Amino acid sequence: MLKTTLAAMAACVALAASSARGTPLEAYGRLPSINMVDVSPDGSALALIVTVNDESQVVVKSLTGPVLASAKIGYRKVRNVQWADGDHVVIEVSNTAVIDGVSYFRENFQAVSLNIRTGDFVQLPTKALDTVVNVIAGRTQPARDGKKSVLLVPLMSTEARNMQAKGSHLDLFKIDLDSGQALVAQMGDSDTYDYLANADGKVLAKASYKENEGQNNATWTMQLRKGGGWQTVFSTTEAAETPSLWGVAPSGQSVIIDTWDKDASLWRPTLIGLSDGESAGFVGPARDLSPVIGPDGVVLGFSYQNNFVEYEFIEPRLKALWPPFRAAFKNQSVSLASWTPDFKKLVLFVQGPDNAGAYYMADTTTKRVDPIGVAYSKIGPADVAPARQIRYLAGDGLEIDAILTTPRGREEKNLPLIVLPHGGPAAYDTTAFDYWAQALASRGYAVLQPNFRGSTNRGHAFKVAGYGEWGRKMQTDLSDGVAFLAKQGVIDPKRVCIFGGSYGGYAALAGVTLQKGVYRCAVSVAGPADLPGRLHDEILRSGEQSSLIRYRKRFYGVTGERDPKLREISPAAHADNVEAPVLLIHGKDDTVVPYAESQKMAAALKAAGKPYEFVTLDGEDHWLSRSQTRFQMLTAAVAFIEKYNPPN
Repeated sequence: MLKTTLAAMAACVALAASSARGTPLEAYGRLPSINMVDVSPDGSALALIVTVNDESQVVVKSLTGPVLASAKIGYRKVRNVQWADGDHVVIEVSNTAVIDGVSYFRENFQAVSLNIRTGDFVQLPTKALDTVVNVIAGRTQPARDGKKSVLLVPLMSTEARNMQAKGSHLDLFKIDLDSGQALVAQMGDSDTYDYLANADGKVLAKASYKENEGQNNATWTMQLRKGGGWQTVFSTTEAAETPSLWGVAPSGQSVIIDTWDKDASLWRPTLIGLSDGESAGFVGPARDLSPVIGPDGVVLGFSYQNNFVEYEFIEPRLKALWPPFRAAFKNQSVSLASWTPDFKKLVLFVQGPDNAGAYYMADTTTKRVDPIGVAYSKIGPADVAPARQIRYLAGDGLEIDAILTTPRGREEKNLPLIVLPHGGPAAYDTTAFDYWAQALASRGYAVLQPNFRGSTNRGHAFKVAGYGEWGRKMQTDLSDGVAFLAKQGVIDPKRVCIFGGSYGGYAALAGVTLQKGVYRCAVSVAGPADLPGRLHDEILRSGEQSSLIRYRKRFYGVTGERDPKLREISPAAHADNVEAPVLLIHGKDDTVVPYAESQKMAAALKAAGKPYEFVTLDGEDHWLSRSQTRFQMLTAAVAFIEKYNPPN
């Protein structure tokens, strides 16, 4: 039996109760107080990404109390933190910029090493050939090079210093954590995009993606390192999706990739022997799975969504240890955030009906669970609105699941509603804490988050059902949810707005341009508006047969940028249909959906004489990574919604 009871754990994270409406909006809108936790290999210390005065910092703290080291990264955004060994913490950061002669305006990822004994802070690499572009281009792996610890990092090498230039290739480098010196561990070619190595730095495998010009497909290849050469052990040419190189099996005798299971109509993890290159069949249950990969490249098991995060571990020790710790948090979502190599210490991230997210340290020897800290320090149990899964039928009979969040303490009757479609669109919403939904519920709104066709976690057929349905059935799946809740008497159909980001932003715009009479207002955060123009620009940058463009064509249901179907589903082309006020919010540094998309929508609305507002988030990217602009977004969106769809 676990020594720390559920009641004690709840007490550790409880804050003073307050009425939902009394909770400041910034409690939801600011970045989490703790954003990531990684435990040291010996289990004696933690590396955390924390937010202090709206700035992300890295803090290294002993479990016994003292802070061992800390680092401010300045204007860069902290993306990841991991221990490379007992003395070094590797911090991954990014900034949005154009690298002259190298890349377009994009998010550039780099790494730095923090020596917690000396406090030295070193960029990785600081020393490399002039032809190396110092931007991380894939997975990073801590490893050993003899007696020294190194970081394996894929970097582009090119004489032209242009990542799109002919002759550029992806090489794997081993970088000294103290000097920053980079040496080539494995040279690649122009088609290589991923490497896999073991903890000793030995390169085991690589994956390649080759666009086949004029054939509307691409070839994916996995090769094993054999002596001084490469052995091709798996290759497939598909018009749609391709496999991925996941990692090494716990036995160390196989690598794991995902391949297509025709019988189950699913992509499933597959064992490929390192010695013979032969397939040993599928591993794990026949459902949508994501790999749980350790810093050493070992696949420990798989996660899946069953409303909560659940796991199917294949590492024998972890498989045996996990069940009692999972069972300790009933009716809550428990994620494995970090672990020691011997699994004696596990970092858990827990979210539940009264919990916006808290980190715990689990000791698998003593069976004790102790709190580390909460994600949102200003949000207590009384500030978390109830969220549950519901199901309804779309107009064509397809079953849609959705998350319904309702204001705490209010009867579920004739509530004002905000439809909040997720981005992606290949993504999935759960009952886990969502700061957008919770902020709206705190203001008195019911919030509906439909997992419309095209979403993940419902099997391949459900995702494929979304192909060609942008602005069509993917859109009516949302309004069918509104009709369902209205029929149940839960919401007032005359008081409904739509609010979303990325694809959800597109859906918000489509809700008032391609549909009529459903929504009183629309808020689009970084929503695509001019689909022909966007596809044209992406083809210029990525190529007609790139995985990105093939993905776009599948979901848009078009053959190319000149396909007339694109204009039919482009909100900017139908601005004259708008009958409700529109709020556009966009980060100036967005590299996924360019800021120009909202500019085009604003111009179209202005030309049509339609009411709109436009909020620019200076210095913000697609993911709302900065605390101040994230709060600015939420403040503007809620004020707009309250103006045009009052909660009372």
